[in-house]
Amino acid sequence: MAEPASGLERLGDDREDRAIPMVPVEKENAYQLREYLHRKMSERAHADPFKSSFLHFLGLSKDGTPSFDFATISLYQRCAIAGLGVLDEAVSSLDVSRLLGQAAKIDSTPRPWVSDMFGVMAVKWLTEQMNDARIAQEFENWISGFLAQQVSGDHLNLLEKDIAAYVRSSDSAVYTSACVPLFLHYRKIQRIDDHQIRLSLISRFMAEFRAQAQENASTALLSLMVYVFDQVNQDVAVVPPKGWSLDDLLGFLEHITVGLKRWTWEDAGRTRGAEPVKWLIENEYHVQNILYVLLAPIFNDIADEVNLQPVGQKNPRIDLYLPSLHTIIEVKYRKDVKKSFPTLIGEIAEDASLYRADTKYKDAQIVSFLWDCTRSTQEHAKFKEGVLKINGINGCVVISAPSTI
Repeated sequence: MAEPASGLERLGDDREDRAIPMVPVEKENAYQLREYLHRKMSERAHADPFKSSFLHFLGLSKDGTPSFDFATISLYQRCAIAGLGVLDEAVSSLDVSRLLGQAAKIDSTPRPWVSDMFGVMAVKWLTEQMNDARIAQEFENWISGFLAQQVSGDHLNLLEKDIAAYVRSSDSAVYTSACVPLFLHYRKIQRIDDHQIRLSLISRFMAEFRAQAQENASTALLSLMVYVFDQVNQDVAVVPPKGWSLDDLLGFLEHITVGLKRWTWEDAGRTRGAEPVKWLIENEYHVQNILYVLLAPIFNDIADEVNLQPVGQKNPRIDLYLPSLHTIIEVKYRKDVKKSFPTLIGEIAEDASLYRADTKYKDAQIVSFLWDCTRSTQEHAKFKEGVLKINGINGCVVISAPSTI
């Protein structure tokens, strides 16, 4: 029996239900916008088997597993929903072959899936799960009857064309949008291993998010956008600002000396009647404050004086912590030659072992930062070599205090 050609069977396309209004202008905050869109798409998806299943697949449904009579919905819907893997119900290979054997049109009327890239993508996943060469070939023959024509026409928007590109050639697809490659990355379908490329896509996606929200996008498309928004929000919480790595941090700290050339140390006031000013660095806390001032504009999650779990009678405390790099900066201050380099190495080793005793920081990176008032540059290389041999130390930076101090 032929499948109904009614537009009501379109799973992700739902052009006829694009009653989701344009977003009010006052929804300028991205998080408010996200909540608004999530509420609207949830309302629209509630009574639709595929849309409610797609929301559940993306982890956006608050209603738990969708409930409907799987046996009574169309063959296309059953195959697409089975491809999402959110229900226990299965579709037989015979039924899948029956769907893939159907033409794209009935009496010149397009079938529901012709303009429905989300449903077609789900059917693709189903055929891949079956791991059957015959089914795979049938799927290629099936999409060849409509996909290229849809992409070349004006029926699909930018994101839908990118989904079509993925469906046609997963490995070699070139994407125009940022949303689709990020979606595939977060679903672990096509990972984006290059950190800078991912950050660039995230930056572009935020503009897409607002732009799509102002259009009459389909429920499935908005679901995709909200899912990627949520994943990006989690991603940037753990991605270092501006894509910094540990090497970037070490390079930045090493070059602090360049700025110290302008360190204020006056023998006479610079303006009429002014007293001379000398910026004194007299202890470890002063050095800690300098680093905080320099790093806080870059790492807005920086924390200082972080108390850790007691270790016996010891109460360890972190000088500076960068959560986005999961990096501890241990600050040391050498006031004079009485504080020997061997003593400093011993202190750093002890501190590192105490930090590792706290389960939250056992895998954190540790950077040792020494401010050397004695400017014993001839000892610095050997000191750094020794510190870097300590288990758990990932970097060591030594700065000589300005010669004017």
